[in-house]
Amino acid sequence: MKKNLKTQEQLELEKSDEIQASDFIKIEKNLTSLGFFTPSSKITGTPKAKTINFTTFVEGKRESASVTIAPSVLHSLPTTADQDKYFAFHKIISERRREGEAISNPVGFTSAELLRLLDRRVRTGKNYDDVTAWLKRMTSTTVISESAVYLAGRKSWASDTFHVFERAVSFGRELPDGTVADKNYVWLSEWQLENINNNHLLPIDFESYKRLRNHIAKALVPILQIWLYTTQDEGVFEKRYEKFCQHLNISEYKHLSKIKEKLSPALNELIEYGYLSSWEIEKTADDKGYKVTLYHGEKFYQDGRKRLAQKATATGHRRDEKPSQSKLPLLNGDRATQAKGQSQPTVIAPPLTDEQDQLINRLLEHGVHQETATELVKTMTEEVNLQLDYLPYRTVKKNKGGLLRDAILGRWTPPDEYVELKKRQLEQRENQEQQKKKKAAEAEAEAHRKEEENSKREYLAYLKAKLELIEKSKPKSYSAFIKDTAAKRAALENDPAHKGAAKKIHLRLFDDEESHLERAREFFKEQTIDEWSKQFNESE
Repeated sequence: MKKNLKTQEQLELEKSDEIQASDFIKIEKNLTSLGFFTPSSKITGTPKAKTINFTTFVEGKRESASVTIAPSVLHSLPTTADQDKYFAFHKIISERRREGEAISNPVGFTSAELLRLLDRRVRTGKNYDDVTAWLKRMTSTTVISESAVYLAGRKSWASDTFHVFERAVSFGRELPDGTVADKNYVWLSEWQLENINNNHLLPIDFESYKRLRNHIAKALVPILQIWLYTTQDEGVFEKRYEKFCQHLNISEYKHLSKIKEKLSPALNELIEYGYLSSWEIEKTADDKGYKVTLYHGEKFYQDGRKRLAQKATATGHRRDEKPSQSKLPLLNGDRATQAKGQSQPTVIAPPLTDEQDQLINRLLEHGVHQETATELVKTMTEEVNLQLDYLPYRTVKKNKGGLLRDAILGRWTPPDEYVELKKRQLEQRENQEQQKKKKAAEAEAEAHRKEEENSKREYLAYLKAKLELIEKSKPKSYSAFIKDTAAKRAALENDPAHKGAAKKIHLRLFDDEESHLERAREFFKEQTIDEWSKQFNESE
C-alpha cells in the first residue's frame, strides 16, 4: 500500500513538472501593447520618435488615442534586445510576487542574475555593458500618452508624459544615500508600480519567447496576446498592413511580394512555435491597401489551459480536478462542435507515400525540424518540391533549414539564377527540338525523293516496254513515230538559235532515253507518270 502511495506521489510530481514546463512571467501590459520596443537588434544612429494611433473604449464609447515613444538625444529607441532584458527583469519581479513580496522601489538585481535568465555569458564584459546601456535607455525614453496609458489603480486612461524607469543606478555607482550600489537598482515609475501591484499584467511564456530568433516575431509575441485574446471566439485576427507596420515601427512596402518577403520569416517562425496556425496577406475590401490576417495557433489555447492549471495548483485545488469547461480556451474548431453538443470525430491521417517520405528526408538533411518537415510535406507537397529545386540557387548565410521553411510557407518566387538557368535550358531544348525537326524534315524529303526516283524509274521501264510492244504489234505506227522523231531532231539541228556547244548539249538531251520515251508517250497518248502512279496504287 505504501509503495502505491509513493507511485501516486511520483505521478503528482510529474504532472506538476509538466505544468511548470511553460515558464510564465507577467509583464506590465501597457508597455508591450503600445509598441514600446522596436523590432531590431541594432541601435540606430539618429534618434527618432515614433507615434502610434489607435482606438480605446471608455465607458463603452470609442475614443481616439495615441502614444509617442521619444528617445533621448543620447540614446536610440528601445529594441527587442531591450525587450529581452525587460522580460528577464519582469521574471525577477514575477518570482518575488509569487513569494508574496509586494513590489516597491527600488528593485534591486545583479547583472549576472539578468544574464543567466537570458542564457547569456556572465563572464563577458560586453554583456554587462549591454545591461548598463539598457538601464539608460529605459530611463531616458519618454512615453507621451494621449488617453493611451491605462492606470489600473484609478481605472482610467491617462494623458500625460511618463518614463518606464524613473531612475536607475548601476552597480558601483553612488546611491541617493551616498553609499555605493552593490547591485543594479531600478526605481519604477508610479504608473508601472500601480499596474504591477493591481495585476494589470500580461502573461508571457518566457522559455518559448527566448527560443525565437526573428526580431519581428519577438516584438509580436506580447502584442499577439492582446490581439488574439480579443478574437479568441472567431479564431482569426485582421489588421490593416499600414497599421501593422506603424505599431511595430517597421518599413512599409507597396508590393505584395516584398511584403511577404519581409514578414514571412517572422510569421512562419511564430507558426513553428505554435503562436499562429496560419497567416495571409491580401487586398483589403476597399482595394486601397493590404491586410494581415493571423489565425490563432494551438499555443494560444494551450497556454490558457496551462495558466489555469498553474492557478489551480497555486490555490490548493487537487491536480486531478479539471477546470470548468467554460474557462478552458478551446482548440480551433472546438467551439463550433461544442455549440452543437457534438463530440469531435477521430481523424486518422492517411499514410505517407514513398515520395513524401523522400521529401521529408530531404528537408531533414537541410536542417528543417521533423514536425515542421512532415507538416509541410503533407500540406504543401508541390511547393516543397519547387523550393527544394530553388534552394541550390539561393544565398544561405546561416540557417538553411529556416530559410527553406520560410520559402515554402511564403511561396517565394524562384531566384534569378534559377530563372536564367531554366531559360537557357528551355532555349537549348527548343534548339534541339528545332534541329530534330529539321533532320526529320530532311530525312522525309530524302525518302520522298528516293520514292519519286523509284517511281520514275518504274514508269520509264513501263514506257520502254510499251514502246517495244507497239514496235512489234503496230509497226506502221511505230515507223510514223520514228519519222516524227527524225524530223524534230533535224529541225533542232538546223535551228539557228542553237550554235556550237549549245547545239551539242540540246542534241544530247534530245537523244537521251528519257526524252525519247517522253516523246513516245506524247505521240501515242500514253498515261502521264501521275496517271500511271494513281492507277498503279489503286490496283495495289
